[in-house]
Formats: sequence, structure tokens, C-alpha cells
Amino acid sequence: MTFAFQHFKLATPGFSKSVTGNVFRFIPLLCSLLFSGCGLLTKASERQPITFSELEGWSQQQAIAVRPALLNSCQHLNRSVLTDNSPWGNYRQWQLLCKELMQTPDRQLKTFFEQNFTPVQLSPQKQGLFTAYYSPVIPGSLKPSEDYPIPLLKLPHDLVKVRLADFGLSGPGLVGRVEKGFLKPYGSRAEINQQTAKASDVLLWLSSPVDKFFLQIQGSGSVELPDGNIIHVGYAGNNGHNYVAIGRILKQQGELEEVSMQTIQSWLENNPDQREWLLNQNPRYIFFSFSEEGAITAQGVPASPKRTLAVDPSYIPLGLPVWLDTRLTATGEKFQQLMVAQDTGSAIKGPVRGDIYMGIGKDAAFIAGPQQEPGKLYVLIPR
Repeated sequence: MTFAFQHFKLATPGFSKSVTGNVFRFIPLLCSLLFSGCGLLTKASERQPITFSELEGWSQQQAIAVRPALLNSCQHLNRSVLTDNSPWGNYRQWQLLCKELMQTPDRQLKTFFEQNFTPVQLSPQKQGLFTAYYSPVIPGSLKPSEDYPIPLLKLPHDLVKVRLADFGLSGPGLVGRVEKGFLKPYGSRAEINQQTAKASDVLLWLSSPVDKFFLQIQGSGSVELPDGNIIHVGYAGNNGHNYVAIGRILKQQGELEEVSMQTIQSWLENNPDQREWLLNQNPRYIFFSFSEEGAITAQGVPASPKRTLAVDPSYIPLGLPVWLDTRLTATGEKFQQLMVAQDTGSAIKGPVRGDIYMGIGKDAAFIAGPQQEPGKLYVLIPR
């Protein structure tokens, strides 16, 4: 995205997102992360070039289906990362390839990829982990009522973001508020929830604090109003606190054996007296704004169902095509797909780690919730 719009993933196996990540995307930090990732492909033990014929499931349809998502990413490639010395190909190469991709007929797309790219497997000796996320559709209202008492907050006017690079320092930046001339940490989730929200600070009103929490985990979503109209909301910022996975807490305490979105929701329903305590164990709080589109990725492009992959940008620059070979936990079927690295997340760390965007609504939630599978990841690099 143009600024700090980042999805956050739940750091719990089988459950993702949000929070769309965890910190603000400060450009100097991101560039340094991406440059550090370039070292990965210089180590022979960490890369394995193969041919397209070795990609099980590779087909003309795969090439055709990924084109819209890849063309979206072509408009947001990072010139400072794709330098002349970049192992990912330089910016000019990518611009030429993007132009050719736009002009190539469907019947020739498979050949286009095979002639212009080499699939490179990342860390072939490591077992990957691939989870999934989705965009929820939850009930809400533009006005508060007995049915909709839970405020979904806008980005506060008193929230201050500090880029450490502006002071010659490194790091992800700071978030806080100014009190008596000093920058103080912004309130935690519990502290924010204890305050009575002003009408001017509220974007929408929701029916359930659990719906609100999981919307914050996903980082974006759709809200169905009482008249049936659907409006989209997306990540606008966070309170600067570290992200804590409540699923991990439940597992550590022996409350859950298998952790997924569904098992966490079930626990919350069965333990209403402990709900507030558990939700407040995650002090990070996400603020929202209206969005003209559905889920927007960290690269600033719309998320494409089963074509957008969230990755660790310290290993894979955003915007690159990737081949994922894994399975769907919910159905057991193979998931072998040409995708685009377009998103990021706080739990998505390492070269063979990814979060698959499954789409909007209950069907997507059914697939995304339990997803937790090993797999292989390949980056398509210009020849």
C-alpha cells in the first residue's frame, strides 16, 4: 500500500489474519528488510532452480487465472528493491515483462511464463507452513442501538505515529499520544474498550464484541447493514502494542487441543464470563476506515481469492509471482497454485511461510479457519 496498510495474521497455527500485520510499514524499514532478503538466493543451499515441467499442476489455466492479480501488482513494484544487483530481477526487467504480460493472448500465456521465468524453490530442506485467511461479513449499523452496541472505531485524531528513520534511528516506529509535551504509549485494547466512545470517533456499530475482535484479526471485511446493503471496511492503523495470539494462550492453558478460528469462537461462546479477559490478552487494537473495495493487501492492491499470498517480505519482495504446493486442511485436496506475493502478516515469518487469501464470507471461512499444512514455495524469477 501507499502507506501503512498491513494485514496482521494471528500467530496461531491454522488461523490467520490480521491485523490485513502488526506494525506500521515504514518505508526505510521495509526496504532494509527486502534488501536483507536478497541474500537468501545467493546461497546455493537455500535455493533450487527447477523447470516448469516439475511443477505438478502447472497449466495454461494457471497462467491465465493469475494474470489479473499479477498485473495489479505490476503497478506497485518497488524500484528501490528491484535494483540492478537484485537476484529477483531488476525494475526495468519487470516493467518490460509486465508490459508483455498485458499484451500476450491467453493461448500464449503458459509459454510466456516458461520462456521468461525460472521457478526457484526456497529453502528446499525446510518444511514450510501454510495457513489461510478470509474477509468476514458481519452484521452492523451506521447508528447505535440495542442490537448494535459495539463501536468500531476510526483512527483517533490524537494518535501520533513516529518514523524512527526521521531521527536517524532504525526500527518499526512508535505509536502514541502526546501528553504534556511528551509522547506516551497509546492505550491498550482493555484501556480503549473501557472508554466511552464519542459518536465522532465511531465508524460503525456492530452486534458482537467477538465479531469486532475477529474483524480486527482479519484486518478488513464487509459489514451487512440492516437494510441488506454491504459496505467494506479496511485497516486504518493500530495502537502500537504488540500482538498476542489468544489461541496460543488457550492452548498453553490446556483449554484447546486444536487451535483454529472455529475452536476459538466455540470456546468464547461456551465461556462468556471469560470472554472479555481473553480478548484483552491481545493488547493490539485495530482502527478502521471505509473502503471502496474488499480486502486490500499490504502492497496496496485488492486481494484476489486463492491468488493472493501473504509472505515474509524479508525473503520475498511483494509483487512477485510464486508457486505454492500444499493441501487444504478442510478438504484434504491438493492446492497447487500460481499466486502473487501481495500481503504480509505478523505471524508470517520465514522463507517457506505463507497465508492464503480465500475470499469473502462463510464458505471462505470454512476453508481458511482450519488451514495448517506443510508445503513447498517457489518464486518465479526473470531469466
